[in-house]
Amino acid sequence: MKILFLAPQPFFEERGTPINVRLVLRSLTDLGHTVDLLTYPYGADVKIPGVTIRRTVRIPGVGKPPIGPSKEKIVYDMVMSLYAFFMSLFKRYDVIHAVEESVFIALVLRTIFRVPFVFDMDSHMTDQLRYSKFMKMGPLLKFVEWLETTSLKKSACIVTVCSALTDVAKPHTDGKKIFQIEDIPPELPDPPDGVTGVSIRKELKIADDELVALYTGNLESYQGIDLLMNAAPFVALEVPSVRFVIVGGDDKSVKKYKQMAGELAVSRNVIFTGPKPMSHMRPFYDMADILLSPRSEGNNTPLKIYSYLETGKPVVATDMPTHTQVLTNETAQLARPEKMEYARSVLLLLKDEALRNRIGDTARRYVKRNFNYEVFRSKMERAYKNIDRIGGDL
Repeated sequence: MKILFLAPQPFFEERGTPINVRLVLRSLTDLGHTVDLLTYPYGADVKIPGVTIRRTVRIPGVGKPPIGPSKEKIVYDMVMSLYAFFMSLFKRYDVIHAVEESVFIALVLRTIFRVPFVFDMDSHMTDQLRYSKFMKMGPLLKFVEWLETTSLKKSACIVTVCSALTDVAKPHTDGKKIFQIEDIPPELPDPPDGVTGVSIRKELKIADDELVALYTGNLESYQGIDLLMNAAPFVALEVPSVRFVIVGGDDKSVKKYKQMAGELAVSRNVIFTGPKPMSHMRPFYDMADILLSPRSEGNNTPLKIYSYLETGKPVVATDMPTHTQVLTNETAQLARPEKMEYARSVLLLLKDEALRNRIGDTARRYVKRNFNYEVFRSKMERAYKNIDRIGGDL
């Protein structure tokens, strides 16, 4: 098939959605399809055999869209729609693969050019807009909800990344065209020479006998960083040697949480590194004793969960669908999203090395068996084989 792939993000960047997009592109070309990728004018150039990358122009006065809903994103999505129209006008595509809100573009192109589209559903957009407070309840949010529901009904195929999103899609469409294709741990590049878990401990001034609880990711509110920070004093009171290492976040977020750490009197116990390249992740995982995912909002499983599981280090995660659709009490330590409960779970693992090893080993075997590239490609193949058979009512 000739596929027009719409990715409304900077591409490539070392974060969740762009990593998933690269994985989907790789699987589609491995299956023999050719792909024209249309994306934003930001991100690193990467070569993927069988993929031609087209970028929109940069708009003067409009900066790079941040993570999540934004005015900048709206502008670049409008520009993308024009590019997608002319690309479809001059080249006949067999299918349009639309990620997140670009499905609204695909919905229009389907009507004009009668081309079926795949709704790559990485999140529930209506809920995401509510959580982010970017769009308040009202006619505009209702309109977005209608667009999302209509896209589910009119799509030829829906790809979801977790059971929560599958449950969102089911009431609005034929269940036979929904394919749940979970993420897999991304391949981590080799670290630079000299960058090891030992060297990072030295750089951060963490002693060999101090325990490390590691968080990686952005510092947006939905990640539950406030929950983690409020739990930290209770953990530090019982285990003064603990070091919470928080990797990620922009300067504004890091400044905010450093101030919060000071107010909570845990500045000595909490270390903010800012963003680090993917090539440094393996050494950071190596130096950690436990890994943290305190997410407090959302329904899609964080990509980092699969990376966490692969490390063989135990995970402390909130007992919410975003985690429990993948994690169990055998593969992680689950805690209610409340500061004392989260602190108790962290303390339980910090104080019990045997439990840490048991959960970590179980988790590594689990992810290796169920979430690998062969499984991912096989699921994508089944989805695309069903596009012609199920189709949409064009």
